[in-house]
Amino acid sequence: MSVDVHKSYIDKHLIPEIINKLDNEELISYSAEHSSGLDGFMSALYNIKLKTKSKKGEIDRLLIAKFMRGDVEFRVSSKSYIQFANEIFIYSDVLPQYEVLLNELQITSLKITDLVPTCYKAAFGYIEGLSSSLQDKEAALVLENLKPMGYGMGPRLILDRDHLVAMCIPLAKHHALSYALRALNNDQMERLRTGLNVMSFIPNNPEEAKSHLYTILYRLAYDRFYDFFDRIIDTNTFDRKSNKDLKLIENLRKLREKYFAQPTKLMEKIRLGVEETEEDGKFAAILHGDYNRNNVLFKYNKEGQVEDVKMIDFQEVRYGSPVLDLSFFMYFNSSAEDRYKRWPELLNTYHTCMYETLEMILRASKKSHQEIEEILSCYTFEKFQRHFARFAFYGVIICMHFLPWMLCNEEECSELSDLFANDFTGERFRKLSIDAGGDAVNLEILAAMRHASEMGYMDDL
Repeated sequence: MSVDVHKSYIDKHLIPEIINKLDNEELISYSAEHSSGLDGFMSALYNIKLKTKSKKGEIDRLLIAKFMRGDVEFRVSSKSYIQFANEIFIYSDVLPQYEVLLNELQITSLKITDLVPTCYKAAFGYIEGLSSSLQDKEAALVLENLKPMGYGMGPRLILDRDHLVAMCIPLAKHHALSYALRALNNDQMERLRTGLNVMSFIPNNPEEAKSHLYTILYRLAYDRFYDFFDRIIDTNTFDRKSNKDLKLIENLRKLREKYFAQPTKLMEKIRLGVEETEEDGKFAAILHGDYNRNNVLFKYNKEGQVEDVKMIDFQEVRYGSPVLDLSFFMYFNSSAEDRYKRWPELLNTYHTCMYETLEMILRASKKSHQEIEEILSCYTFEKFQRHFARFAFYGVIICMHFLPWMLCNEEECSELSDLFANDFTGERFRKLSIDAGGDAVNLEILAAMRHASEMGYMDDL
């Protein structure tokens, strides 16, 4: 899809539609610029400056419009159609349904815009002015650009204590809304759950595996890590007198024995794990799916402290354990040294906010005191800790694939991004995925493995 097509759509269709939805505002002017430097792997992004006039005066808005990149072949292989459909569904159905719930209960202390930017447009499928035919599926998402209000990206990868704690808050409220809707209107919750496209980590057939995104990425991740493991197993990297290190070696060998031949099998096991027991099933929620520093916006006060966080980029959204969201950013965005110190506070912060948000919503409903207490009893901290331990290794698996991309040098990162968009099944992508960042990156992955082993997260793999 070309820039000219996008700009024509913005001019002839998108801007008139947005103006029509605004409350008695007239268009004064607008401009739309392609932000090529902000484009994602699968997204084309445009900055839109919109000036309108109301009875109260002129209003300036800065918006971001997001469209699908690439041709049909790329969109299929990269799962763009599935991911964009799911992200649009979050903004068009899930978040509005949560808003309906809050409004019906007359809850004003929590708003959807506390969690995400204001949404002006969310559409997937045939879009007039964007689709070339009735069968041509496109996506259009327009969100408020929060930069003028002081929001922006945080540090590139490793976050300090304040950033990590702040990230727990919107995520906890997001998950709590799932639990509340299931308790108060399960039919609507089921509609939302079934409305999401399932994103399996395992291909449907051997032919699909040749270009299956997750199969390729995690095949490379396991190849890289176990090549490193074999090179260091007999070095002083491991202390043979330490029971912790002996357990780590045993766990790493067990992981290879069970999942090396089919790496995504473990991810699929974790994805489906909430269905195995009634206790785990209570924690199933509509997730963010890709919750890490790259997909949130931080706002800072005058002292430079984090005062708010907003979630963006729901393309990997799934229905499953909240630990998929939690363990992702907790492992991926923390330093090896900080994990042991920060873990208890992060888990407590998340659980306290989730539990209090759920309790607040339930107490605003017509449920009896006994019914409310029965629901809340499913979400005690003790039950949450047990649940977390059964799913937390997910974050380590993410680190196996993603850390090399984030910790390698800028040249390697740029080439990986380009190859991912154009030839992620090729030999050059394979070689760079295994070599980028060298053993310095491999040691960081090993540190995540070590922490998971010591916390008991690898005991039942």
